[in-house]
Amino acid sequence: MRTEGAITSSDVQNYSPPEPNLQQPPTPLSSMESRTRGKELDTSNQTLLVLLAQTGDRTALEQLLHETYAPLRRYVTGLVGAALADDVLQETSLQIFRKLRFLREPTVFRPWTFRIASRIAFSHLKNAHRWQPLDDAPPEHLTTFDHALGEPADESFLALLDHVSPASRAVLLLRYQQDLTLEETAAVLEIPIGTAKSRLHYGITSLRKILTSERNHYEPRTRAT
Repeated sequence: MRTEGAITSSDVQNYSPPEPNLQQPPTPLSSMESRTRGKELDTSNQTLLVLLAQTGDRTALEQLLHETYAPLRRYVTGLVGAALADDVLQETSLQIFRKLRFLREPTVFRPWTFRIASRIAFSHLKNAHRWQPLDDAPPEHLTTFDHALGEPADESFLALLDHVSPASRAVLLLRYQQDLTLEETAAVLEIPIGTAKSRLHYGITSLRKILTSERNHYEPRTRAT
């Protein structure tokens, strides 16, 4: 049974992303200060915890790591798979611990952790020879953006992400699983907004082709019975 508002595989069939502007530069994390939503933590409480942790409060640091663990695990597992997830998460936690004191804007802590996790995940994928070329080709035949796809993705949708490259997979996960805007996603991945839109389009197009192929494969069998 479909959860109300969740993205399903059928939604992918009818999706068309917005037309990208490939000339726009990357969005800095600092510009996201007023827009970061952080569902796992109330923003004001999270900011306070960051400030306390930066002064050496061990309890605050442990609470931050605890609260960010679940969303980071979901993201990292979807990006690199279960086999590499533990190593990526361990290294991510270590980098958060080491670099937290240098974070100038505590309000962007959540996207900052996803940026660290993304860098480490991409590095592990390259070392494991599982990296694929980036999907930066300009999309064609774009129409309008389907705002229904801004809702959380269901498991059947996320299960298909292994079929797209890590570059597009990261955009899809941040956009739909973690509910970041495209601008926030671009800032996390340190890419222009146009590139984020292009990778989103590539990923959705790839998933649509897979779903169409599976449907065509299944329908003849159904008619035969």
